[in-house]
Amino acid sequence: MTATNMDVPATDEKPFPWRNATWMLIAGLLAFRILYTAFVPLDLVHDEAYYWDWSRQLDWGYYSKPPMIAWIIALSTSIFGDTELAVRLPAAVLGTLGLGFVFLLADRMFNAKCGFFAVLLSALTPGNAALGLLMTIDAPFLFFWVAALYFLWRALEEDSNTWIWFPLTAVAIGLGLLSKQTTFGFLALGGLFILISRKDRGQLVRPGLWLCAITAIAFLTPVIIWNSQHDWITAQHTSEHFQAEPFGPVKRISLALEFVGGLFGIVSPVTFFLFASLSFTGLLSIRSLDRRVQYLLCFSALPLMLIVILSLKQRIELNWPAPVFPAGIILCVGWALQKAEIPFPLAAGAFHLRRAVVAGAVFTLATYALPFALGMFGLVGSKVDPIVRLRGWEELGQIVGEEIQKAGVKDDALIITTGGRVSTAELAFYLPNQPHVYSWKADDRVLSQYDVWGGPTQVVGRTAVLVTPVYQTVPPELAAAFSSVVKIGRVTVAINETRKHEFDLYRAENFAYWPGPQSPTMVADRPGSPSR
Repeated sequence: MTATNMDVPATDEKPFPWRNATWMLIAGLLAFRILYTAFVPLDLVHDEAYYWDWSRQLDWGYYSKPPMIAWIIALSTSIFGDTELAVRLPAAVLGTLGLGFVFLLADRMFNAKCGFFAVLLSALTPGNAALGLLMTIDAPFLFFWVAALYFLWRALEEDSNTWIWFPLTAVAIGLGLLSKQTTFGFLALGGLFILISRKDRGQLVRPGLWLCAITAIAFLTPVIIWNSQHDWITAQHTSEHFQAEPFGPVKRISLALEFVGGLFGIVSPVTFFLFASLSFTGLLSIRSLDRRVQYLLCFSALPLMLIVILSLKQRIELNWPAPVFPAGIILCVGWALQKAEIPFPLAAGAFHLRRAVVAGAVFTLATYALPFALGMFGLVGSKVDPIVRLRGWEELGQIVGEEIQKAGVKDDALIITTGGRVSTAELAFYLPNQPHVYSWKADDRVLSQYDVWGGPTQVVGRTAVLVTPVYQTVPPELAAAFSSVVKIGRVTVAINETRKHEFDLYRAENFAYWPGPQSPTMVADRPGSPSR
C-alpha cells in the first residue's frame, strides 16, 4: 500500500441522508396529525366554530381579523363537508408543511443536519402540536410567516435571483397580512435586519426591496376598502389589544412572570431555556455577529424581548410570540451544532439538542395523549381538565335540536341567541342542519361579526326560537318584536362539578322586526337566510 493510500481512511460509511430523513419526518408527522384530527374526541373550540360561521359568508373583511381563515375553511368544507375534521384539516396541513420552510432555511444557512433538528425540535413543542390541531388564524399566519422568512433570506443572498425571490417574499407576506395583522411586524423586522447588517444595507437603494414591501401591502387593498365601509371596526378591535390595563407594579411583574413561565410549557423547558439564554447574550453583541445570526435574532430574540416588555403593561396571550420560535429554534440548533457563533457561558454541543428532544418529546406526547388520558381516568370535565372549553357543545346542540322538535317548531324557524358569540357560533355548528343563528343584544356596540351582520330581514311573520342563558330572561326589547313568547324548557349539559352549559328556550311567534339600534351597513341578508 502506498503512502498516499495509507493517508486515506478505509471506510464504507456514507453520510447520513439528513434531507431524506427530514422530508420523511414531515410526511409521517402530517399523516399522524390528520389521523389524530380525525379521531380526537374534542368539540370545536369557540374560535373554530366562529371562523367556520364566517366561511359561510365569504367577504373581504371581518370584525376582528382579515379574511384568510374564512377562505381556507370554506375551501376545506366545500370539499369534505361541514364537519369537525374538515374545519381542522387545514390546521394539520399548514402547521406541518410550514416545517418544510424551517428545514429549507436552516439547511440554507447551515446544513441539512441543522435543518433536521430544527424541524424535530419545532415539532416537539406543545405549541406546535396545538397549532396542527386547532384551526385558528395562527395556522395560516405562521405558515406564510415562515415561508416569507425563507424567501427573504434567499432574496438577500449575494448570488440570488432576486426576480424570483423578492416576488415570492411579497406574496408570502401579502397572504400573511390577509391572515393576521401581526404580519406587519415582518416588514419592520426585515427592515431592521437590513439596517443592522452591513452587507445588506445596499438593498435600501435598490428597487427590489421597496417593490416587495409595496406589493405585499397592496394585498390589503380590498380589506382596507371593506373596513372603510364598516367604520374601521377591525382597526378599532386591533387597537384594543394594546391598551394598558389598570394593574399595579406587583401585578404587572406577576403577569410578566406568568407569561414567561407559560412559554416554558408551550415550547418545552430545555428548548425555551436555550432560546431565551441565547437571545439575551446574542442581542448584547448583535452588531458584531455573523449576518445569519443577526437575521435569526431579528426575527426571534428581538420581537420576544418586545413582547415580554409589553407583558409588563397588559396580559399577553401565549400565542402572541408564536412567530418568534421558527427562527429562534434554528438559532439554537445552529449554535448547538457549532455552526453559529454566539457569546454564551455554556459550551456548545449536540448534547443540548438531545436533552431538548427528550424534554420536548415528553411534553408533546403528553399534549397528544391528554384528551384520551382524561377519558381513561374518568377526569373528563373535572377541575383538572385543561380542555374543558372544548367539551359539551355537540351534546348541547343535539339536545336543543330535540327540544325544538318536541315543541313542534318547524325546521325553518329563526334561531336567535342572546348569550354572545360563543354560544351563537357553537349552536350554529352543532344544531341539526346547521342553521344560521342570529345574535341579539340591546346596545349598538359592535363586539363580534354577528353584530356586523345584524339580524334577519324579509322574514315578517316567521316563528323563532330564542335561546337565552339561564341567568337572563328574554330582554323586553326582543320580546316586543313578537306577538307572543312562550318558554319551551331548559337544557343543561354538565361539564364538571361547577361548570355547565345551561340555556332556556322560548318559542316566539310572528316576527315583526329586528329590534334595537342598527345601521344600514349592519343588517343584510346572509346567504342561506330564510326569507319570504
